[in-house]
Amino acid sequence: MEHSGKHFIAIIGGSIAGSEAAFILAEKGFRVVVFDQKNLPYGKIEDGLPKWHIGLRNKEEQKIDTRLSHPNIRFVPGVRLGKDISLDELANEWGFSAVIIAIGAWLDRKLPIDGIEKFRNKELIYQNDLFFWFNHNHESNYKGPKYNLPDGTCVIGGGLASIDVVKMVMIETTNAVLKEQKGIDIDLFTFEKKGVAKILEENNTSLEELGLKGCTLFYRRRTEDMPLYARKGDSADDIEKAQRVTQKLLKNYQSKYLFHFEELCIPKEYKQKDGHLTSICFQRASLNDGKLTEIPNEFIAFNTKLVISSIGSLPEALPSIPYKGDYLRTYGEFGHKVEGFDNVFAIGNVVTGKGNIIDSKKHGREITGKILDDHFKEVIFKDSMEARYEAYFENIEASVDISSDKIIRDVEQSEVQPDEKIQRLLILTKDLQNKVGFNGNYLQWADKWKPERLEDK
Repeated sequence: MEHSGKHFIAIIGGSIAGSEAAFILAEKGFRVVVFDQKNLPYGKIEDGLPKWHIGLRNKEEQKIDTRLSHPNIRFVPGVRLGKDISLDELANEWGFSAVIIAIGAWLDRKLPIDGIEKFRNKELIYQNDLFFWFNHNHESNYKGPKYNLPDGTCVIGGGLASIDVVKMVMIETTNAVLKEQKGIDIDLFTFEKKGVAKILEENNTSLEELGLKGCTLFYRRRTEDMPLYARKGDSADDIEKAQRVTQKLLKNYQSKYLFHFEELCIPKEYKQKDGHLTSICFQRASLNDGKLTEIPNEFIAFNTKLVISSIGSLPEALPSIPYKGDYLRTYGEFGHKVEGFDNVFAIGNVVTGKGNIIDSKKHGREITGKILDDHFKEVIFKDSMEARYEAYFENIEASVDISSDKIIRDVEQSEVQPDEKIQRLLILTKDLQNKVGFNGNYLQWADKWKPERLEDK
C-alpha cells in the first residue's frame, strides 16, 4: 500500500534491523530508500554465522529478501556512508524526512593486551575476520585472507560466537589430521552435526591417537556468567535457571567438540620469539558480589601458535557520524536519536553493541515504533507501547485503536517535502544504482550476487 504523501525515509544498512525497519515503514505507506555498503544486505547473517548454519542463514536471508522487495522500498547497494554520501547530505539536503542508521557492529573489540595488535592476521585473528574467511574461502573467486587453524589454539571470549569459534577450530584441526593420517574425509555439515567426539568414536580413534591436544577457551568470568542462555527476567529464580542452563550447555558443547575451558582468566601479556607470538599469560581472578578481582601471583602461561579473539564487536566509526568513544552520540528516552540532528535515528546493533539476531530484531522493531511515535507525531495511538509494537510488527489489528488507513491519513496531513526535493532524491538514488549496475529489481540482483554455497548432503 503506497500513500500519496511524500515522506521518504533513508535507512543506512539493510540487514536485520534495517530491513525490519524498512518493511514496517513501507507497510505503513512510507517510501523508503535502503542504502547498503555491500552488494547484498545480509550483514552478519552472511558473514557472522559459520557456514554450517545453512538453515538459519537461508531462512533469515529469505526474510530480508521478502522485506526489501516491497514496492515502497528502493534498494541502493554499494554505498558507504561517509565515503559515497554523508549523513548531513541525507538528513538536510536530499529530501528525506528522516534517516535511520542501522549499520550494525562490525568492528572487533580490541584484545586488551598492549602491543599485541602487531600480530594481527598472523598469530592473532579476530572473530569477524575469521568468520568471513571461514564462510567464503571455498568460493572460486575468493581473494580474502587465508588462515591456518593449528592444534592448541587459544580462544578468548565467552559468548555464543566464541562457542562457534571453538567448534570451528576443533572441526578444522581434527578433520585435517583425519585426512592426513587415516585418509578419512568427512564433510563439514556431518562433522558439525555429529560433533568431534562422535566422529572419532565412529572411526575408532581419539584426539590422543591423532596427536591432538585440542583448543582452549578462556573466559574472564565464571562459567555460569557466560551469555549462552537468555534469562526470562531478573528474579532470583530466573537468574538461577539461566546459570544452571548455561553450565549444562557448556558441558554439552565440551563433550561434543572436545575443547578445553578455563574460567576466571584475564589476558595480561604475551611472549614472542623471532617476531612471532608464542604464548599468552592470563591472570587468575575471583568474583565476589559481582566484582571481578585479580588474584595476586596466580597466572597461567599458555603456549600457542594462534590466538583468536572473540570478545565482542563495536560499531565502526564512519565519517560524518557523531561518536563518543566507541559508540554513537545519541539521546532520548531510548537512546535512539543521533546528536546534532532532529531527524536522524539509530537502531539495532549500532546502538546495542550486541551481535545476535534476536537482539537486533527486537531493537529494530521497538525503535522503529518509537521513531514513528516521536518523529511523526500526528500518528496517534491510545493503547500501550507494548500493544503498539505488537500491532506494528505482528499485525495484531485487534489491539490497534486506530486503523492503518487512519494512520496514513494522519501522516499525509503532516508537512511533506516539496516536489523538487523528491525528484532530486529519486535522481540521486538512481544515479547511485546505475554506478553499480543495479536495474532496480531487488530479487534479480540478490539472486545474481548470492555467494557459492556448500551443500548440506
